[in-house]
Amino acid sequence: MSTVEPWAYPDHKQFERVPSLSEVDKTDRKAVYAARNQKIRDDWVKAMEARIIKEKLDECYRTEGVNHCKFFFFFFFLYKPIHSFLDQSCRHLADMYFEALKTNKVEGFRKHT
Repeated sequence: MSTVEPWAYPDHKQFERVPSLSEVDKTDRKAVYAARNQKIRDDWVKAMEARIIKEKLDECYRTEGVNHCKFFFFFFFLYKPIHSFLDQSCRHLADMYFEALKTNKVEGFRKHT
């Protein structure tokens, strides 16, 4: 018989904070590379926060329920904002999620015009 060792969650790597791309000397390649990686990591952390909020909102919908007929009528016929008709028990999560959708976007380090 073989013994199977229990799986342990790996420790998270802590990254050293570096100056942002606007503060870094553009001729220093290592500093630019570190700033780019930090920007991408920060953007992905924000995106994953939005995903976690969405999962909690879905769980709230499953437990509390949402009146979909009411939502359909008001959204498609009266053009009201979506979040004004959500169940009040899930409203705080819905507000957090809509705010996260507006602010937590993965932009990367390049600015496209």
